Amino acid sequence: MPRTLLVSAKVIAEFGSRINDIIAAAPRAMDIVPFTPALQLGPEQIANIEAAYYSRDIWEGTEKSVLSPAAQAFWAIIDRAQNLEWMAVYSAGMDQKRYVDALKRGVRLTSSAGAQSEAVGLACATGVLALARGVPHWLNAQQRREWSPLRGRDVPPDIPGQTAVIVGTGYIGSVIARMLQAARMKTVGVRRNATPAGHFDQMRPPAVLDSLLPTCDWLVIACPLAPETRNLIDARRLALMKPTAGVANIARGEIIDETALAEALKAGRLKHAYLDVFHTEPLPVESPLWDLPNVLISPHNAGASTGTYACGVEIFMQNLHNYLKAQPLTNEAAIVP
Repeated sequence: MPRTLLVSAKVIAEFGSRINDIIAAAPRAMDIVPFTPALQLGPEQIANIEAAYYSRDIWEGTEKSVLSPAAQAFWAIIDRAQNLEWMAVYSAGMDQKRYVDALKRGVRLTSSAGAQSEAVGLACATGVLALARGVPHWLNAQQRREWSPLRGRDVPPDIPGQTAVIVGTGYIGSVIARMLQAARMKTVGVRRNATPAGHFDQMRPPAVLDSLLPTCDWLVIACPLAPETRNLIDARRLALMKPTAGVANIARGEIIDETALAEALKAGRLKHAYLDVFHTEPLPVESPLWDLPNVLISPHNAGASTGTYACGVEIFMQNLHNYLKAQPLTNEAAIVP
């Protein structure tokens, strides 16, 4: 009996002919098992699952570690699929516990890194530019039906000439740099490999981050969550920044000390922040961040865009082609030590 590929019925309905063509051109056979939340498989059927795709339509509705009903049903199968060799996932980050556990089992994991980069990068740049131009002031005045021009000390500084330090220069960081550079900001990238890259005026190693913080107008977090980036921006580092500076985080909430950030914003030691990710998601109603007028919040939704679903499927299908022909996979996660 051929080994099987577990993939959602929605993906099959929309991309099934192309998936079938990829399998037909492969040197070995593979059957497709359409996943729905109601799918029931026996032990032999589960044992035959060799590959799977955790697509956006299955994941949708998941909040950090709280799985959607469809995701719960999917993982109930995956956790018992002892012969699973490769799984593609819609996420870009590989820090979720389910993914780490799969890697520890010896499953090859590939992400959809790049599928959401334009949407997330544009959302981040929008948040930065909106805060830099004082848009929240105008929105608040509009809700009060108050004619309230920015004048005097409230007039925002020119955006051209400001400096953005972008920690993480991958797909998303590069989009952010491109957008901010178009607004004539100076862009400084921070990554281990400090060789020059497009849309970055400078590239610096993480070891010099402390020396960059006092000079930046914006600190943008766009790096993966890893042991070396967890709590990377703590109270000490926030204190190195100018009181006129801002922070943007579209990576993971655990990279910034959220309590210290809220205190700095409330006390005026930082001017503003755009935040899409948080330690706890959904963000608890008692979080002080909700009430701060100098904070823009999006509910881990910066990647929302009609095209990201199809982009993720395209990456999966290319990797399916490569997998069946024993070729290198795109976005393959590192082996867990």
